[in-house]
Amino acid sequence: MTQPNAKNEVTLEIDALSYGPYGIGRVDHRVLMVPHSAPGDVIAARVTEERERFSIAEVVRVLSPSAARRTPPCPYAGTCGGCAWQHVNYQTQLKSKQQSVEDALRRIGKLGDFDLRPIIPAAREYNYRRRIRLQVGPANGLGFYGASSHQLVEIESCHIADERLNNIIETLRRWARGMNTTIEHVEIVAGDEPNQTVVVAGASDNFIPRDEPACANLIDVDGGITGLIVAGRDWRQVWGEPRITVGLGGDLALKVDADVFTQVNPEGNRRLIDELLAAGGFRPTDRVLELFSGAGNFTLSIACRSGAVVAVEGHRQSVDNGKLNAQRHGIDNIRWIRAPVPKALAQLKNLGEKFTKIVLDPPRAGAKGIGANLAGLGAGKIFYIACNPTTLARDLAALATHGYKLHMVQPIDLFPQTFHVETLAALDKL
Repeated sequence: MTQPNAKNEVTLEIDALSYGPYGIGRVDHRVLMVPHSAPGDVIAARVTEERERFSIAEVVRVLSPSAARRTPPCPYAGTCGGCAWQHVNYQTQLKSKQQSVEDALRRIGKLGDFDLRPIIPAAREYNYRRRIRLQVGPANGLGFYGASSHQLVEIESCHIADERLNNIIETLRRWARGMNTTIEHVEIVAGDEPNQTVVVAGASDNFIPRDEPACANLIDVDGGITGLIVAGRDWRQVWGEPRITVGLGGDLALKVDADVFTQVNPEGNRRLIDELLAAGGFRPTDRVLELFSGAGNFTLSIACRSGAVVAVEGHRQSVDNGKLNAQRHGIDNIRWIRAPVPKALAQLKNLGEKFTKIVLDPPRAGAKGIGANLAGLGAGKIFYIACNPTTLARDLAALATHGYKLHMVQPIDLFPQTFHVETLAALDKL
């Protein structure tokens, strides 16, 4: 907390972690955002960018390391753009995520008088991701982009990925280098059943037919690859088995195409479903509206407990997968609507449809602008699942203006070593 010296360095103590890749400190009441710092660090830092409300700085030296600081086990930490919190111990990560949720709700949403429950830790700190996306760089190198750049960091393995994914990275590197079709990225997806790993490759141009043998030969159950999907802007080709199994708890499971969205953390996803079901208290008397329903991650479990469910999703392939899974389980009380959520919501309101409960799980950008139509559907309870505390706070504040009171918030850590956090919020109609 000193003035800059001749080398444009400042000394400061880091107070907290932001919702993002930064530690937060202050110099003469000016906020400095410093990546790769930990709460309790005393550091020498250099300002690299001035913004209106804060400055970005870089660590020059750690003068006194925090007790929360640790040596990251990953050799790519600090250069790879992922795992921005890997240098901080897990308990501090959890505390910071809890604080991020509370700060967003109180400061951005101006919300109060709610039950903020202790964050639920992940079952595993490492090797938890069922899917990773690797970028293809110059000379068909394979890895992740560096922080805030499109500079490729080639990797041999990823510490937060399921080992089934790591085991085939080198095979995919060789495959990508041998392809004539221009591959932009490669996603590896593992299912909940043994020997169930599918590769999803995105191409920037048309498929070149002479790549057919290379794609067919990539399928090797003993080598760990059971399916391959290669897709461009308006085409998609499949080799092997393109689907994975996603367990939902109990006897329920989804069989979904690997290029359909699924939560990355299997254990965390099942815990999230359990928390939603416990909070929702769904009964045969309930008529439930689910928005952004995807392939049915929550839908099937809710439908097994409710009288009827209307599931709205804009992505055709997800809806097709959801319908097939409902049929496979003999669940016939779901009405699927494939349409953009704002459009479907307006139509449901205009038709005078009513629901007892509403569940929504929007993308990171949230569900801005749908509060009025949500409120017009008569639901006594709304359950909002979010992966971004900022947009969650904004949307809950909008619902508050339409007569909904936030009463419970449950953070769940699905993303250890990162600043991301999943949150379940429950609201009641006043």
